[in-house]
Formats: sequence, structure tokens, C-alpha cells
Amino acid sequence: MKKFLLLASAILISSMSFSQKSSDFVMSAELGFVKGVGIERHDYGIAAFNYDYKISKLSTIGAGVGVGVTDGTFDRFIFPVYARMKFYFLEAKVSPFFLMNAGYTFSSGHKPGEGFGVSFGTYIGADFSLFKQNNFFAILGSSYQGHVIFKDLNINSKVINRFLWGPDIRIGYKF
Repeated sequence: MKKFLLLASAILISSMSFSQKSSDFVMSAELGFVKGVGIERHDYGIAAFNYDYKISKLSTIGAGVGVGVTDGTFDRFIFPVYARMKFYFLEAKVSPFFLMNAGYTFSSGHKPGEGFGVSFGTYIGADFSLFKQNNFFAILGSSYQGHVIFKDLNINSKVINRFLWGPDIRIGYKF
């Protein structure tokens, strides 16, 4: 009986604490496409789920996971895991923002470190308010994806050339 009361108390306390802070957390789902550019190119479509925490009315930090289907040049399926920071310029019916993602991409055909690797992206976008908290959003930016193919190349120019690069466009829905 003591174990049951202790467990019930723990569940009640944790649910109360999460219910009070639920407005501080924002979930979103997005679909996107990256068109690879350059000699070594990499096109892929992505579906991602994000979970953010509101630091203030105009900024959030969070994490995201996704599943990507590629053109098959290197691997067929990729799984990005990333941290994200979002900064809004203003709070209105149409709220423009700046977004940064940084993380790691795992692939279906290789062990970690043998295929894809570090990834990062910078974006601008806007939230379009439909209801009080639910919004559609659109994002346009650039995506950089590290890959092991560059280990054997002698590239003496900028470090950024060691990444697969492409313009990235996404649409999504914020819960």
C-alpha cells in the first residue's frame, strides 16, 4: 500500500508540474526538401519532429529528430538528431524568425563516423497564426552536412567546402 501511495503521489506531483509548464513547451512537425549543390551533391526529403522550450516570448531552444529519404547517392535513409535555437523578430499574426540547427546525422547503411556526420543549418522563416498557439510556418535556408567522402580529398580552401551543401525549404505546423 505504501508503494502504491508513493507511486500515485509521484505521478500526481509530476503531472501537476508538467501541466503548469505546458505553455512553455512547443511541439512542431515539418516536411522539407534539400537540393544538393556542387560536384558532390546530395538531395533529400525530410520529415522532422521538434520539441522546443520558450526562453522568452521571442526565443526558444529545443531538440529535433527526423527521417530523410535521399537520392541514394550515398545512403538511402538518414536520421538527423539536432539542437535548435529560434529567435523571433516580432510577435504578430505573421511572425518572422531566424533559426539555427546543429546536430549529427546517422545513416542506414553505415556505422556512425563512416558515412554522414555533423550537420548544421541556418534559416529564416515566418509563423502564420491560425489560432492562439497553433501556427503554420515556412522556412527557407541552407543546410550543411558533413560526410566521410571528404576525408580523402585535399581541399585547401574554406572549411565549409568539406560539407555537402544545399538550399533547404520546409513547411510545418506548430502545436
